[in-house]
Order: sequence, then structure tokens, then C-alpha cells
Amino acid sequence: MSSIEDLQPYAARLGEAEFEARLAAEAHMRAKRGEGQGKGIFRFEHKFNTYAAIRFCLKMSGFWQRAMRNYFDIQVMRQEVRLANLPAEFDGYTILQLTDLHADLHPDFPARVKEVIAELDYDCLALTGDFRTCIFGDHSGATAATIEIVSEVEAPKYAILGNHDCLAKVPAMEAAGIRFLLNEHVILRRGEAELYLIGIDDPNFYKTHCFERALRGVPNEATKVLLSHSPQTYATAAAHGIDYLMAGHTHGGQICLPGGRILMHDGSSPRHLLAGAWSEGTLQGYTSRGTGASGLTARLNCPSEVTLHTLRCG
Repeated sequence: MSSIEDLQPYAARLGEAEFEARLAAEAHMRAKRGEGQGKGIFRFEHKFNTYAAIRFCLKMSGFWQRAMRNYFDIQVMRQEVRLANLPAEFDGYTILQLTDLHADLHPDFPARVKEVIAELDYDCLALTGDFRTCIFGDHSGATAATIEIVSEVEAPKYAILGNHDCLAKVPAMEAAGIRFLLNEHVILRRGEAELYLIGIDDPNFYKTHCFERALRGVPNEATKVLLSHSPQTYATAAAHGIDYLMAGHTHGGQICLPGGRILMHDGSSPRHLLAGAWSEGTLQGYTSRGTGASGLTARLNCPSEVTLHTLRCG
């Protein structure tokens, strides 16, 4: 476990106020053993084991084995997005998104993800948060599993933190070649053309995201792609001139009715933002159903996914 002194260099990147707020929230959650992070029905997880109840219902209904098979049946989704101000040099630029890995939930899961992404072609990899299953305690197993998943990826790798993630995992993952965007941006270049990839910290539980800091120095006219763990930032992103927003967090519901009808979500985002492609004014967005699963190695009527986002001149 990294000490506060070890993490101090990240204050300059995340922002001093955001750094202090995140560490305070992490300490409070460790002390309360995660109590209070959930929303909606998940608010009562410390009193009522929601996942145990779902497992019981799946087993009693005969769907448990099918739901477990679905967990490993990771779909490759291909999303083509047309951006009006995309430089011609970036036409066809492809970003592979992995999100909500919860990589320590099952020991066979990392190898399955590696198998799925091994044959894909893309220009960079974006990891949009929630690398571990628990929301407090030792993160080393999930961190090692995530590093293993992307160990053979040769493309540039970028990541943001989610509501299950602690700042302490950043040093090990960055040492493995995964560049975190902690309210920061990087410039992707093709010839003389530029594309700005922007990452904000978790807006869902920690609320330590800061658009102003992440966009500092980004020209207004630049093409801007945002990594946001949750799609709930859509209105603020639109107001800041973001062109495309990539998110996760929702799992698309994970356990759904036929047709993907979502039964449970935390209420942080409107329903039309919970899965797949969407738009809000000039902002286009995509919310992945997630690559892994939360709490249970089970999915029903909601396939897990890795997503190839191909940018096209609009």
C-alpha cells in the first residue's frame, strides 16, 4: 500500500483540492468498509446483500449457468463516430475501450480478455476505470490482473480512475506503461494534426473531476475526446465543447430483462445514457456495458464488451 508521501507527486496532476478530497474519501471508506458509496438500491448493501439475493434468484430460476457463461462471452463492439472538426489525418483513428474490468473477480477472466483483444487492430487503448471488485482494501490482485491483461498491448495505453479505484494503484500501473489522466490531457499527433485525449477523475462517488484543470491549455477549436468513468458528466462536457465522450460505470444494467431492459441502476445518469451510443446537443457519447462484471460473475440479456471506437471526418 502506497503511503501519502508516495502519492504526494500526484497532487500536482490531480489538483491539490481534488487530491486532498480523494484521500479523505478513501480513508473514510476504509474506516466504514465501503458503507455509503452505493446509490439507489445499492445504498443498502451494508445491510442487505444485494448480490447474494440476485444469485439466489438466478439459481432458483435456472439462469445461473447461462449468466456465468455470458460473463466470459465478451463481445467486440464497433462504434463509428463522425466528428465535424476531426482533422483528416485522424480519419480512421481507432481507440479500444476496456472498462469496468473488476479484474480480480474470477481468476480466468484476465486470460479471456487478453484472448479477445489479441486479434484487434487499434491506435490506442483507453481504460475507463473500475479495475477492482471491492471498493476498499488491498488492490494489488486487481492491479496485477489488469497489468497482465494489457501486458502484450503495444499501442499507447491511457486510463482514468473509477469509483472502485484508489489512487494507490496508479504508481504500479504507470510503471507498467499505463498513463493515467488525472484531470489531465495528452495530445495525440498524426503529422501536423492534433487530437486531444482528456481524462477526468471519478465524477460518481469521489467527485474529484475537474474539467477546467483537464482542459487547461486545450485550444477551443481542437477536437476533444473525453474519458469519463460515468456518463453523468454529459451536460458539463457539452458545455465545455467536448466532441466525444467515452464512459462506462453502468454495466448496461448487467442483469437485464429480455431486450436489454435495465432493472437496476444507481440513478446517476438518465436512462438513455446507460448503454450504447447517444448524443446531447453537439456532444456525441458512448457508454460501454462494461468488459467485466460487478459483484457476480454473471450477466443476463446484457453482453459484456470491448469497444472499438473509430473516428471519422464528419
